[in-house]
Amino acid sequence: MYRVLTSFKDVHTRHAYKKGDNYPYRGQVTKERVEELSSSNNDLKEPVIEPFNVVIDASEQEKEEYPKHVGGGTYTLSNGDKVKGKEKAFQAEQELR
Repeated sequence: MYRVLTSFKDVHTRHAYKKGDNYPYRGQVTKERVEELSSSNNDLKEPVIEPFNVVIDASEQEKEEYPKHVGGGTYTLSNGDKVKGKEKAFQAEQELR
């Protein structure tokens, strides 16, 4: 997710962005386009976007991160237990919630 630093109109999509908007407004964008817009290698000669992470609630973030794959088909659950197999791990994590 990226935040718009300076208002601009995207020459590829023709979408107008205002300072503070999220970029892109929909869909995905190429790594090259992000590099162009986050540097001075664009028509405005200045970075117009910057990366940012949205964290609404730390507990929600934790829920989204589990189960964590730790290698070899093993997953760690939010309570610290380890489970072998992706499907079993996701089912076990759901039961914890």
